[in-house]
Amino acid sequence: MSAGDKQHSTVRAALLDDEGDLSLEFEAALVRIFARFSSSYQKRFPDARASGSNASATLARPDAADVWTEAELDAFSTVTNGGALPQESKDEIREFLDTDEEGNLTFSGFCQMYHLQSDNDADETWKDLAQLGFDDSLQYKHQDAQQAESAAPRDEGALASSSQADKQSGEKGDV
Repeated sequence: MSAGDKQHSTVRAALLDDEGDLSLEFEAALVRIFARFSSSYQKRFPDARASGSNASATLARPDAADVWTEAELDAFSTVTNGGALPQESKDEIREFLDTDEEGNLTFSGFCQMYHLQSDNDADETWKDLAQLGFDDSLQYKHQDAQQAESAAPRDEGALASSSQADKQSGEKGDV
């Protein structure tokens, strides 16, 4: 048994299904991740806590109006990779993935990004998922994600409402 086999002795959930599409479990994880960083999603669903304590709650699927601005993309990248995306990567996202008229990444584009990465380098996807608080069964683990998120700098304008809402959500019940 190789070191790599020992490292992943537990069976991981499928990222892609038999047809090569995103698995339902992986897509649900991507909804939670996208919602956590999207201020436009958070404005539409102010009671939805993508990083709240109720990890099993189902979140509404983002629609075309829900996007990641450059600052939100950088916040996500800081959690997953320790820093903002290089400009070249941002330019590639705008050129090859689904974005709105202003170049903001849509949920569809986010799914395209993870579909490509998972198809080519599943280990990198699993590294990202672990940094974002997901286990090998794609279950969200609230406490781990909060620790990673607190280490990432937040965009004061776009993401400030998320922090305020997180504080209030403890009294209302998280989703």
